[in-house]
Order: sequence, then C-alpha cells, then structure tokens
Amino acid sequence: MTTKPLINQNHVKYIQGSLPIIISSCHGGNYSPKDIPNRDFGVFDMDDYTQQLTQEILEEFFAQTNQFPHAVIMNLSRKKVDANRSIEEATTNDKKAISSYKSFHDFIKESKNQIEKNFSKGLYIDIHGQSHSHQAIEFGYLLTNDILRQSDAEIEKYENFSSIKVQQEFSPFTFSEQVRGNFSLGTLMMDKGFDSIPSSKIPSAPRDDEYFEGAYNTRTHGSLISGKVAGIQIEFPYNCRDSKESRIKTAKALVSSIIEYMLIHFGIDLKN
Repeated sequence: MTTKPLINQNHVKYIQGSLPIIISSCHGGNYSPKDIPNRDFGVFDMDDYTQQLTQEILEEFFAQTNQFPHAVIMNLSRKKVDANRSIEEATTNDKKAISSYKSFHDFIKESKNQIEKNFSKGLYIDIHGQSHSHQAIEFGYLLTNDILRQSDAEIEKYENFSSIKVQQEFSPFTFSEQVRGNFSLGTLMMDKGFDSIPSSKIPSAPRDDEYFEGAYNTRTHGSLISGKVAGIQIEFPYNCRDSKESRIKTAKALVSSIIEYMLIHFGIDLKN
C-alpha cells in the first residue's frame, strides 16, 4: 500500500490520509504481550478479520479516489485494551495499556483537527464485527432499535442526540432520510446487494438485542458532543469479512457508497 509513512506508536498504527474521512478499527488486534496484564472486566471477544477488512477498505479508497482516508488501528488484543470503552473499563490501570489507549484516541483527534482545518467537515467510521442472526450490516447513529421502530416523524426528534447531528447544517435531506432514506448509507449498501439496518427496506432490526447503535467511539468522536465530523459505527456480519473474496467485495461496495454519501450529504466529491 502506497501511503505517507505509517506511524506505529504504543501498538497503534496511524495512517495520515488526505481525504475528509477517518476509519478506525479497535477490536481486530491479536497481539498479547505478557508485560501488559489482561483486563479485569468487560467484553473480551475479538472482532475476527476486521483489521483485514479495514485494510481492504483503505486499498479500495485508493483504487477509487487515488487518495487514502486517515486510519487508526489498534494492534493489541481486546483482552489487553478495549479502545471502544471509557478508559476505566478499557484498561487495568496499567501504564502501557493506558498509553496505547491514549495513542488510539489522540490519533483520531489529530485526524479530526486536520479534517476540520482543511475541509471544515468530514466523516468518522468505526469498524466492528457482529454475529447477529439477521446477518445484515448495522449502521449505528446512537439511535436504539426501539427508536428506529418509530415513524420518520418521531425519529426527527432525535436528530440532536445522534452522532451525525452536524449533518443538519449542510445535508439537503431530513434526519430520518439521512438515517434510512434512499440516500442513507444503509440503503446505498442495500442497492449493492448488502442487507443493511437501518435502510429504506429494513428500517430497524427484528430484535432489540440484535442491533448495535454505536458506543464510546461514536459518542466521543462523532458530532454528538461537538465538532464538524459526523460519526457512524458499522457492524459487519461474519459473511462480509470471513474470506479475502468477501472482504474485497464488501470494501468495494462500502467505499463506493461512502463516496456517494459524501457527495449527496456533504457536497464533497472525493474523486476530485
């Protein structure tokens, strides 16, 4: 992969991109050094092949735009550090684990600052894997599945509680249309053959316990609290990441959809 020099710091890889896009991957690492203790509590499951999927997404961005997004990748096992939780749950108060955690989030903050300086607005995407029975891709905007079951008119009330709150400043579409309308990321992926929640065809998950609406990273680095970078958590089912072939297919569709999404809602043409 041809990029600017990679930065490896405290078991975190950072690629400084030139697009107004940030991609993070926090649960796909498998490095377990003995000098960092295992975490005492929390979730420890690895999101299998999400690092490899992230790599394909980066390659596909370059193939389609001749540029790279910013990318932040945690190489430590989730047993050592969970970079998608508050620092208290993420580490065992170990100095090396804390340093790795801080590097991960500082690189995202640095990327956001660069994007806001150079483009004034941008998009942050946090990559995850899930094994829910519906086998659809889940797009998380900090809206619970209970909210997604409501009408479009009701969903409009939650715009200021979403990780893409900033998009109301420049998208020509209403909030409910951004989340599950014809030009939402979910529907753009549906159009390419990938079942997605929420979307115009699948507005909500069949069960509340089979949908992830977003977590710490989406709340912290999306636009819920502040800033001009919208945030979306994407949870990929196993069949989108289980083989090289499936990862390439998924990456091609996702990058193409993000390019469309950025042009439609942000007015930014990533190909120019």
